[in-house]
Amino acid sequence: MKTKGKAWHLVLTVLLIAAFVYTAFFGVYAKYGDVTKTYIKGAQDIRFGVDIKGGVNVTFVPSDGYDATEEQLEAAQLVIENRLVALNVTDYELYVDNNSDSLILEFPWQSGETDFDPESAIQEIGTTAYLTFREGSSADGELILDGSKIESAAAQYGPVSNGGASEYYVSLKFTDDGAKAFGDATTALAASNGTISIWLDNENVSTATVNTAITDGSAIITSSASNPFTQEQVVKMARQINSGALPFALTVDSYSTVSPSLGENSLSAMVLAGLIAFALIVVFMTALYRLPGFLACIALAGQVAATLAFVSGYFPVFESFTLTLPGIAGIILAIGMGVDANVITAERIKEELKNGKSLDGALKSGFARGLTPIIDGNVTIVIVAIVLMGAFGPSDGIFAKALHFVFFAFGPSTAGTIYAFGYTLLTGVLLNFVFGVFATRVMIRGAASIKALRSPWLYGADKPGKEKAEKKPIDFVGLRKRFLTVSSCLMAAIVLCAVVFGVHLDTEFTGGAMITLSYEGSFTMSDVQKTASTALENNGLTLQTGENIATGGQTLKISMPGTETVTTEQVEALLDSLNESYPDNSFAQLSLSNVSAAMGTKFLQKSLVAVVFALVLILLYIALRFKNIGGLTGGMMAVLALVNDLMVVFGTFVLLRTALDGNFIAAMLTILGYSINDTVVVYDRIRENRALMGKKASFEELVNRSVNQSARRTLITTITTVMALGVMCIIAKLYGLDSIFTFAFPLTMGMISGVYTSLCVSTSAWVLWSERKPKAKKN
Repeated sequence: MKTKGKAWHLVLTVLLIAAFVYTAFFGVYAKYGDVTKTYIKGAQDIRFGVDIKGGVNVTFVPSDGYDATEEQLEAAQLVIENRLVALNVTDYELYVDNNSDSLILEFPWQSGETDFDPESAIQEIGTTAYLTFREGSSADGELILDGSKIESAAAQYGPVSNGGASEYYVSLKFTDDGAKAFGDATTALAASNGTISIWLDNENVSTATVNTAITDGSAIITSSASNPFTQEQVVKMARQINSGALPFALTVDSYSTVSPSLGENSLSAMVLAGLIAFALIVVFMTALYRLPGFLACIALAGQVAATLAFVSGYFPVFESFTLTLPGIAGIILAIGMGVDANVITAERIKEELKNGKSLDGALKSGFARGLTPIIDGNVTIVIVAIVLMGAFGPSDGIFAKALHFVFFAFGPSTAGTIYAFGYTLLTGVLLNFVFGVFATRVMIRGAASIKALRSPWLYGADKPGKEKAEKKPIDFVGLRKRFLTVSSCLMAAIVLCAVVFGVHLDTEFTGGAMITLSYEGSFTMSDVQKTASTALENNGLTLQTGENIATGGQTLKISMPGTETVTTEQVEALLDSLNESYPDNSFAQLSLSNVSAAMGTKFLQKSLVAVVFALVLILLYIALRFKNIGGLTGGMMAVLALVNDLMVVFGTFVLLRTALDGNFIAAMLTILGYSINDTVVVYDRIRENRALMGKKASFEELVNRSVNQSARRTLITTITTVMALGVMCIIAKLYGLDSIFTFAFPLTMGMISGVYTSLCVSTSAWVLWSERKPKAKKN
């Protein structure tokens, strides 16, 4: 049987991927005089987070000396978070300083950026946006309802009446209470031909005569014929209505730029690490799998480009997204999944060739048998991504609404970096099917139709007469008690280290003090950090430089996690020490803030519930998909192995003495998705072998054979991902970017642990449980 592929399928697919990779990375632009027109956005249009490219620091205070309560400040914090996400600003830090009744906001922006205006964003963020419907046409007319009775708002374009011209307007959907209030009011006003006016703060945005009762729970906001709404106006108005009203007006107290929290060269370092890692993966995959490995790398390049395209705004229907370090972690995980899909397929093809099948038969069988574990592994990742986007995304998002029954007790709380992680993870997994599955198979089938490329050796088979001897299988089951003992001892050691060394939490989780200083000239950050740590007797400081927009002066922000108060004497001691050590820099105090946690107790509780809920869903999925081999027990053991991996990540953070922050959460979530995929692939082999070996084979024999067959694929997949992370660790050390190293290294340790637990712990625990079940029944 000949393969269905055609040579032109290979050529066309390679050309399409090459064109897409080029345009996704470099974009398409044209210059007309001094004006540059963008036709297709490239990687340079990606909006990077504060951690990578720096941003803006703004301090808001209540207008006109308003004395805001602690509850009102927290309510304002929530509204601002919703507005930021609506503006596609997903990487931000927002703190409440109850001592000075202020809100301190940090969000990404780079000088020269034209697609995003920070000043207009700040103005929109600080607007009260109190929407009211009133009887009559004056601002003091009787109140019918306000914005709290509106469920959703959307910008629309089209005719608002039969035969009318198209125009921009805002459509509204009321809550049940709002629909009743509006229906009652319009019923009464229709009888007297009365009017309703709509006010946003103190501005009249629309006035209309009521001709008939409106009882369907909806309404529209239209403009006058002489002053029609623009698209920008209706989009902005819908955003403000959906985000809710601030409990008081805000005024900007200070406004400055800040440097990248990961270091000035963090982006160039990660780009260099990415290029080196990709080159190593190409060499590794080609050497190991020959032609399928090389073609897989072409598909992988397309997948990476597509993931960045969804972030940059390459596709006009998808708005640009802020890319942060956790977002990059999502891309790394998606790349690992892309490599994994190709490794599974290539390994299956090699097996079929080894079993004596022809090239065409091996391709057909390898593709078919490799698809099931790819689907199962990716579904578990999709579960994690959807739970994250539902828990930490905007409250009006599709996933947030679907999972409201799980997270309603915590109220609407947004965590942009975690949402961005889920977004890049979900798009990466979906793109894995386009490139890692479909495109790779089209190219391999096309290559196999070319006579010069039909040698089985090119697809992984040994040359005739040079077949490699069968390796003796490892007795994984026989070593099960040793594996579980090692795992138990490791967990105990991690707990002991946490007790001895202590667990440090970042300002995001604990709140703390922030000291902002002005300075002149330049200095070495690591030296100043040592001096400041000594002066303040605090080794957990984080430093960030910036520029005051108003004065043009340079600023240094010192964050002290967990510090409840900083005295004037401490600040004076800090300044004395800095100016003594660096007299040319002229350090001086600008401000001192004691802030609440940006991600407080509720965030940690919500994170825990999200992880537990994701684990429950994964457990149920495994139980259903593998029910013929005892899937519920297998799922429980997979969760046990996951806990082991997560503890390794936690332990690495503890040993590095790194404060737990948003990057820690991202690392934990990455391992949660990556490790479970390895375990599911092993389980897929167990299910397949059960059908082949029948019920006569013992469970121990079944597991031993399946783990041995899966070990090579699991090791190779992890080697490629660890290779990428290892390069990132080395480059981070060479560039002096400790913050990137303390993210990549724990991730590396977690992935190495994932190999061990998937092959040795989950299956060993499963076998041990199956041995004890009959004894329990006898008793």
